[in-house]
Amino acid sequence: MRAGKLDKKVVIKQKAVTRDSFGQETINWTTFATVWGEVKDLSGKEYVAATAVKNPVTTEIRIRYCSGVLPAMRAEVGSVIYNIEAVLGQDRVSLHLMCKRQD
Repeated sequence: MRAGKLDKKVVIKQKAVTRDSFGQETINWTTFATVWGEVKDLSGKEYVAATAVKNPVTTEIRIRYCSGVLPAMRAEVGSVIYNIEAVLGQDRVSLHLMCKRQD
């Protein structure tokens, strides 16, 4: 894997659910790992739903292998949040995170 293409700082976060004093669940996202990666938009489409324009984008984030990354996590690149849908490439060299960009 060429390091030159890994030019974006990717923060992988995991969900942490806690309960407040009233018993309500509070969801916080804690940092699991900060790595360098390559971000590529693979597809996108635009449609109208409930009088709002939606623009779902499928994105691949390629990073060096990092043990423990799961589809229940999310990746943040700058101010953009990506929900991880699948983790591919369990070859212990690189991971391909298939994501949907959060609106």
